[in-house]
Amino acid sequence: MTKPTKIELKFGNPKNGWLPIGLKSQDFELEFNASNIPENPVDKLCESLILVMNGMEKEICWNLEPECYFFKLKSSRKGIDFIISKSGGIIENRNLIYELNGNFESVILPIYRSLKKFSTLEFDKTDWEEIDQIKLNKLTKLITERKNG
Repeated sequence: MTKPTKIELKFGNPKNGWLPIGLKSQDFELEFNASNIPENPVDKLCESLILVMNGMEKEICWNLEPECYFFKLKSSRKGIDFIISKSGGIIENRNLIYELNGNFESVILPIYRSLKKFSTLEFDKTDWEEIDQIKLNKLTKLITERKNG
């Protein structure tokens, strides 16, 4: 049986409302700078993982002003679907650019770890908002319960 492709997500240091982001997997690489307008996408990502771990489907919009990347996470019978699409704007048509079917270890865990790492970065609050600690604690609890079976 083949091992699911693991994703790697890296957040850089935010500056003036822009966050450098790098996403890598075995056969795909994406780097972009996301805006915190209209909402903090990192906070939304944390919220999304909580919902996906509870069996729901969630999508995060990374605003590049004017273009957007969309990360969709959803539970499926085969595990977790992670789908990336891009559009010329929030309401424009989207083009699928990457799709991965993984599992808890290959999709959820790497994203969670990057959120935890991001929450330890030192940056000016005028540059970017921190992740809501209550959400992060809730996610940590879910991850721990899942890991401990």
